[in-house]
Order: sequence, then structure tokens, then C-alpha cells
Amino acid sequence: MHARRLGLAALLAAVPLLSGCGSGAATDVAETTGGDLTIYSSLPLQGPHAASSEQLVDGEKLALSEAGGRAGRYRIAYESLDDAEPRSGRWSAGATATNAKIAAQDTSAIAYLGDYDSGATAVSLPLINGAGILQLSPASPYIGLTSSIAAGQDEPERFYPSGKRTFARLIPGDPVEAAAQVTLMRSLGVHSVYVLDDGIEDPFEVSLATILVGDAQRAGIGVPAHDSITTTTGSYSEEIHKIVHSGAQAVLVAAEAGAGTVALWQQLHSADPRLLLLGVSTMASEAFTSQLGAAAVSTYITTPLLSARMYPPSARHVFDAYRRTFASEATPEALYGYEAMNLVLDAIRAAGARGNDRQLIIDRVLATRERRSVLGRYSIKPSGETTLTRYGVDRVRGGRPVFYRAFAAAPLKRPAG
Repeated sequence: MHARRLGLAALLAAVPLLSGCGSGAATDVAETTGGDLTIYSSLPLQGPHAASSEQLVDGEKLALSEAGGRAGRYRIAYESLDDAEPRSGRWSAGATATNAKIAAQDTSAIAYLGDYDSGATAVSLPLINGAGILQLSPASPYIGLTSSIAAGQDEPERFYPSGKRTFARLIPGDPVEAAAQVTLMRSLGVHSVYVLDDGIEDPFEVSLATILVGDAQRAGIGVPAHDSITTTTGSYSEEIHKIVHSGAQAVLVAAEAGAGTVALWQQLHSADPRLLLLGVSTMASEAFTSQLGAAAVSTYITTPLLSARMYPPSARHVFDAYRRTFASEATPEALYGYEAMNLVLDAIRAAGARGNDRQLIIDRVLATRERRSVLGRYSIKPSGETTLTRYGVDRVRGGRPVFYRAFAAAPLKRPAG
């Protein structure tokens, strides 16, 4: 469901630059004026994540429609923005910054739902935070957005120039996925795993892999090596030689699901068909799994999306209403869009006459406790992290990712960082 793509040096350079663009400076208003509020959405509406984004956007629209376009005394406008670059279809730092500045300069803006990719959120968050607007992501699991554990330099502080937390996310962050991978390995009888990340191209995968290595070792699973590679070469003979001779039963790869990762998967399986191939949630898409060929049989991919039957009974209403409204089937991603919108609408309603007070809306969302929702019961921690911990595992059948099982993957106790 999610991705984390941007070179670390480019990201560190881009955020301060974009935050200071002259005409794009954020407005600094504590509350909106008038009886109209605007909720913005920023997602990749084209490219490899377009189908996921469509589900999220339609889920948001459905929730707002059911509310009659209002929250308490306020009329709610909805603006869906595209953060993808037209040629590649992948999220763009420039498009993301533009979207964030549009919302930041709108005095009617009360919330910003996005972004999808962690890298995009790393660009938009300082801008939205500077304007004092709630940012609620249905995705973006990167640990550095909420915690310093295994995060980059000056994280998460550098994402919050105002000095106040204004961000929350609905899917579990990296520590929960790492715990799910360790639980999966133990269920498969894995006692040794070789870990790879695409850290040369994608620093956001390094954090997930680093957390996972520590968790695996604490769980008694050996880690012969943790290597950073680049998945743009397509040739991995030297690395595969090391893996095959390490004695590892499994290889875990934290990387984007591009052509290079497909080639790595195929070459690993060809070198040793007994190796279990463990992928992270960036790979939980048919675009990746349809290309795996014989390697599919050895593949396990973690994903925050569960089987539809594993969500609360209230989720059935969303699935049925989605079908009636959009004449197509909803996926669990629609539930995340639906809940993101409803969480904001409920905060505005609860604020009453102060529903246009940006800081009060932020405070109410960050104070969410034991909320019953279509995703299950959850709270939002002061850091912005969700307490949802169930994580799924997909296998590959007929070239498609198919739900296999789920784990209650509570993060393991880790050293403070």
C-alpha cells in the first residue's frame, strides 16, 4: 500500500528550500473565517499507485457525502490534488510541494489528507506544519515522521518547524511491519535471514530494514548480513553468491517494486529454489507479483491490508455503499480514506463553534482514544502514531497477491533512540 521513495541527500536539501519559497510561504492563521472549511487530499492519482489512490479518494468522498457535506455548523469543501509526475507516474517533490503550498495558503483549509508515500510526506509536512494545519496520512509509514528510533538526522524534529506535532497516520508504522516480518519468520521456522535494502537509492527502506534486523536478533533469528544494494543494475551475482553461501534460509528485501527488484527475485530463486523470499509492503501489488514467474511460490509479502472479513461489521456498510456509489468493488484501502475523512469531520463536530480552530482540530485528532472505526478500535499517540497493530501477509497465486494470514504484530520492545 505504501512507498518511500526519495534519495536522502535530495530530500534533506529539498525540504528547507521548498519551505522557504517566496510566493509559496504559508499563511499563519489560527482559525478559518466564514462558514466554509476545506479538506485537501494529496495522493498520486496516476502511475503505479493510481488504483490505490482512487480507492482512498473515493473512500474520502463517500464519508463526506454521507455527512451531507457538513460537519456541525460548517460546510465542507473537498479538494483532491495529484502529487504524481505525469511522465513517470511516481510522486514528485515539486508537485507535492505545490500541493502543500496550495493548502497552506488557503485560509479555509482545516486538514490535509496525505501524502501516500513517506518521501512525499517528508516534503509536504514542514509546509503544512508551518501553516498550523492538521496533516493526516492514510499511509506514509516511515518511522522518522513520528520517532527518532532508527530515523535520519534531526528526525522527527526537522519535519515540525513550528515546534508542534501536527501529523498523524492511520496505517501502522515501520516498527509494526518489522514485528510482522519477525512473527512471519518464526511461523515459517526461519532461524537465519539475510537482509537487503535499497538504501543506495531509497533511504526510507534502510530504517525499516534496520529495525527488522534488531527485532530478528532479539527473537533469536540469526542475521548473517544486512547489505544495502542498488536495484537499478539488474545484475546481482556477487550479492547472490554471498547469500547462497551464508546458510540463510530466507532473504528479506526492503526495496521498491521496480524492474530491478523483480530481477533480483528471479535470480535469487534461480540460484537456490529453497530460499524463502520475503518482501515488504511496497511489493504488495500485482504490478510486481505478476512478473515473478517461478519465484512466486517462495514469496511472502507483508501488507497493512487485511482480508475484508477481518474488519469490523461496520466496514461492510462501506463496501456496500462504495459498490452502489461508484459501481465497482471497494478494497480495504477505501476504508482508510473513509476513516481519515470521518476522523476529521468528527473532530470538527466535537469542536462545536470552534470547529474552524486549526489547533483545536489538531489537538482533538492527536487525543483520539479507543475510537471505534471501520478499521477497528484504535488510538492516536501524541507522536501521531496509530495503535493499530494487525498486519497481513500475502502469497502469490496466479500472478496476484492473495491474502494468506494476519498477525497481531505489536512492536517489540526496543532500545530507546
